[in-house]
Amino acid sequence: MPGVEAVTEVVRSTVYCGPDRFPAQGVTPRGLGRTMDPKVTAGSLDAMGEDTVAVSRLAADTRKAAVGGTLPVTLGDGDTVTLRVVAVYEHGLGFGDLLLPVGVLAAHVDNPLASSVLVAGTATREELAAAAGPFPAVRILGRAELDAVRGAQAGSQAQVNYVAMGLIIAFTGIAVVNTLVMATTARRREFALLRLIGTTGRQVRAMLRWETLMVVLLSVGLGSAVAYATLAAYSAGMTGAARPYAPPLTYLGVVGAAALLAFVATALPARLALRADAAGAVGARE
Repeated sequence: MPGVEAVTEVVRSTVYCGPDRFPAQGVTPRGLGRTMDPKVTAGSLDAMGEDTVAVSRLAADTRKAAVGGTLPVTLGDGDTVTLRVVAVYEHGLGFGDLLLPVGVLAAHVDNPLASSVLVAGTATREELAAAAGPFPAVRILGRAELDAVRGAQAGSQAQVNYVAMGLIIAFTGIAVVNTLVMATTARRREFALLRLIGTTGRQVRAMLRWETLMVVLLSVGLGSAVAYATLAAYSAGMTGAARPYAPPLTYLGVVGAAALLAFVATALPARLALRADAAGAVGARE
């Protein structure tokens, strides 16, 4: 129609290259550079044809693929095709690790209908809506609306992740509190002996606070190091740069909550243990 310069159908699937599994998108080769910008670092999307493929940097590194070479791709129904690599791009997280011709991919999936159609040109939304009139289920979205929809979807997924993370932290906190309470309560004879040789209750509690502080500092250091190493490896694999990010306020909140739990789980059992008769506690059998 007038005012439309490029149209890109998008069909999503998952493919295999050897033993490696990659998310893929089937796209219309013609005019692809007008509707997508995956940040090409080698080759060009203009060379896309019916027997070609563009790969992300991660897929290129994994399969040792380079522009001008070939890449065997096993499609959804098990058929394998050999495609020529015409481009390597950086933004594999957003565009999938492989961009295949839509005709090649759609012929080997159970649902060949495009999940979305990207349109570039000067045509207005009203003109596009009029052209899509026979298909009432089609939604015409501008760039800002599309970003809002994707942001809402990402936000919903993030909320699910936060709930799962909260449950893990809660169970971990229960385990830590239980361990500290049991360890502190088991020392009641030691506390009683200290009191019998002249140590005051305040001094015993101060000793426990220093011990807890040392445990907290050691735990925060080791926990942060393990988390950084794990996230750095994941970041390097997904983005090519070992630069994991943790929101400072969230990190401080987790550390502060853990430290508070440690001190409370030590102080309360210690106070209860110090209330017992010292002579009776020393003579009591475990």
